[in-house]
Amino acid sequence: MLEGAESAKIHGEWIPVKARVEVMHGLSGHGDYVDIQHWLERSRLAKGTAIKLVHGDPQALDAMRDHFRQTTQHRVEVAAYRSILTL
Repeated sequence: MLEGAESAKIHGEWIPVKARVEVMHGLSGHGDYVDIQHWLERSRLAKGTAIKLVHGDPQALDAMRDHFRQTTQHRVEVAAYRSILTL
């Protein structure tokens, strides 16, 4: 998709790409809550920005949500299973 693909195969079906895809340098897909908190502190996200946690063990996601609620001014939630997130 970064190279401009017009569709992506998902579960055997070709789906049109309608997203604008960007690389976020400096943020690991496997960062722990401290790494992500530091990234959030340096980001330009407005206070109150909604953040959905979408990947990880349910107990770890709940702990990360609680931590970010206490240490940031963002609206942090754990995305519900099979929920649709509109960006």
